[in-house]
Amino acid sequence: MHWVAMALFALVQQSGDAQEIEKLKKKVEELEKRVNAQDPAAPGQDLPRLAQESQRDKGEVYSKPFLARFGRNVYLGGYIDLEYVNTENSNSDTFDQHRLVPFIYADVSENVKVAVEIEIEHGNGTELGVEFAHVDYWMHELVNFRAGIILDPVGHFNLVHDAPYQDLTLRPLVDEAVIPVVLREPGVGFFGSLDLDPWEIDYEVYVVNGFKGLGKAGATAINRTTGLPGARPHGNQLGSASYRDFNDDKAIVGRVSVSPFLGLEAGVSAHSGKYDEAGDNRLTLWAVDWTANLGGVARAFGAELDALSRVEVVGEYAKADIGRDSFAEASGVPDDLDGWTVEVRLHVMPDFLRRIIPGAGEESTFTLVYRRDEIDLDGAERSADTVGLNFRPREDTVFKLEYQWRDESGILNEVDNDAFVASVATYF
Repeated sequence: MHWVAMALFALVQQSGDAQEIEKLKKKVEELEKRVNAQDPAAPGQDLPRLAQESQRDKGEVYSKPFLARFGRNVYLGGYIDLEYVNTENSNSDTFDQHRLVPFIYADVSENVKVAVEIEIEHGNGTELGVEFAHVDYWMHELVNFRAGIILDPVGHFNLVHDAPYQDLTLRPLVDEAVIPVVLREPGVGFFGSLDLDPWEIDYEVYVVNGFKGLGKAGATAINRTTGLPGARPHGNQLGSASYRDFNDDKAIVGRVSVSPFLGLEAGVSAHSGKYDEAGDNRLTLWAVDWTANLGGVARAFGAELDALSRVEVVGEYAKADIGRDSFAEASGVPDDLDGWTVEVRLHVMPDFLRRIIPGAGEESTFTLVYRRDEIDLDGAERSADTVGLNFRPREDTVFKLEYQWRDESGILNEVDNDAFVASVATYF
C-alpha cells in the first residue's frame, strides 16, 4: 500500500495541487483500514491472534490443526478414530468407527471468531450432535466474550478430550460418571488470560442452562450405575428437548488455571445449578486438575535433569454434591458422586527405531502409559488399572494399544470385564 501511495503523491506533486494531495491521503488511509480488517496477518490482528496462540498451547478449543483453508477466513478440519475393543466374557469383541468429527472455524472479522465442531458416532449417522458452536468476540487478552454451545470448563479432560490428543483410548472413569464427558450446553460468558511472567493465569466463566436430572413425575436421570451422563444438558431425557433449560434456574460454570512456571499447570473448576424440573434441588459439581512435566518441575527448583522431561503426570479429582429433598430422595437420586484419576506418561524414541520406521521423524515418539482410576457413586465403587503403549509418527496421529483391569466393590458385585483395546486416531 505504501509504495502505491508514494507513486500517487509524486504524480500529484508534479501537478502542484495541494488539495488533490490531501484527498489522496484520505483515500489511501481508508484503503489501508479495509485491508487490515480483511487480512488475518494485518497489524491490527495481533491481539486476538496472540490470545488464540496462548490457548493453542494448552490444547483447548483453538488448538485444532487445519488441513484446508477456504477463501480468506474459513478453515475446515476434523479428526477420526477407529477402535477395537475386546472385553472379557462379553460379546463386545468388535471394531468400531467410534467418532468422525468435522470442525469449521471462521474469522468473521478482526475480533469476531466462530468455532463449530460436529460429532458423528459409530459410523451410522444416527448419533449426530453439535459438540460446540460458539461466537467469540476477542477484545483483550484479559477479557473476551463467548456465546453459543460451550464445552463446560469442568476439569481439564472435558476441554481436551479429542481422541488424537489423548494417550489412552478408554476415558478415565471419573470423566465418564462424575464429569460426564462430553459436557456441553448453551450459554454466555467470558474467558481470558493474565500474564504475570513467569506466572500465567487463565479463566473461563459462563451462565448456562444446567443439568436435567429429576422430573416432576419422579423419574430420575441420575443413578448409582452410570452417574451423571444421563442428566447432561444436551440430552432429551425426562420429556425435555435437547439443549433446552429444564427449569427457571440458570447454572454457573467456570474454571481458573494457574501455571507458575513452564511444566506445571493446576486448575480449579465448578458447575452449580438446580437439576430438577421443579427447581428445588441444587447440584454442585467441582473439580481440581493438574498437568506436570517432571523436567520442568525440576528446572523450577534449580535441577537440570533432562531425562525427567520425558515424564508427565496428569490427574483430576471431581465430586458432585447433590442436594435432595424428600421427593428427590424417594425418587432414588443418589447423595453424592466422586472419583479421581492419575496418569503417568513416559515418552521415548530410540534413534535406531527412528531410522527404521517408515515416516518417523524428529517429532515421532513412543509413549508408555499407566493410569489408575477410582470412582464412588454413592456406594457403587469401581476402579481400573490401565497400561498402554502408543506410537505417534507425528503429533497429530497416534496408534494405541492398552489393557485395562477393572474391579467393582461396595454395593456392586465383581464382574469379569477386563478389556484389551487398540485404536488409531488422527486429526485431518
